[in-house]
Amino acid sequence: MAKKFVKSYDNFLEVDLINQIENYAHQCSAQTVWGNSHAWEFRVKRFTTPISVLILPDKFSIPIQNQLLKKTSLTWKKNNPPLKSMYYLWPPGGYIGWHDDGKYEFASIIYLNSTWNMEWGGLFIHEDSKGQGFRAEAPAFNKCLINGGGVPHTVSRLTPDAPLRRIILTFGPVLSKVSDRIAAEKKWKAWRLKHKMDYVPSQSFNER
Repeated sequence: MAKKFVKSYDNFLEVDLINQIENYAHQCSAQTVWGNSHAWEFRVKRFTTPISVLILPDKFSIPIQNQLLKKTSLTWKKNNPPLKSMYYLWPPGGYIGWHDDGKYEFASIIYLNSTWNMEWGGLFIHEDSKGQGFRAEAPAFNKCLINGGGVPHTVSRLTPDAPLRRIILTFGPVLSKVSDRIAAEKKWKAWRLKHKMDYVPSQSFNER
């Protein structure tokens, strides 16, 4: 299994490319090409306000992949590249439950809002890989945040006064070895058990 990591990179994409992607998403706003979080696993979507998802075509996905190769230490095989990048719109009330993206080699997030007030929520919260508790990352324009190796993380709920939170998400290749995928799932289940993630409180007033 790969070592867990969370890394961030500032000024990740050319601003002109970001503008092109934003214009493309706006042009698609009235088209039936958007998906949403409805079909996500329950442990991820939980009870979020639906999050809109637009798959980006190769003319955007490939330059993003090229930047991941150029600016980070990530690598992958030519016959097993990352998945196409996706443009996400998070509305007020949107969030993501704890998960680890463990079946992928990595996952990257690029933040697009020019300004973000931490009062709006939407923080990327993750378990420190050195066992020093939990850490949070606030959105910042054109910052790329990458996690890999099965880092447990969540995104906090957006407040009612928050604007649409805009990001580009790119999942790396799915782990090629079945044994690695099985091991990743076992680690995730053990983490959930440790933190009582599947605990359901009793409705009894007598519970202590």
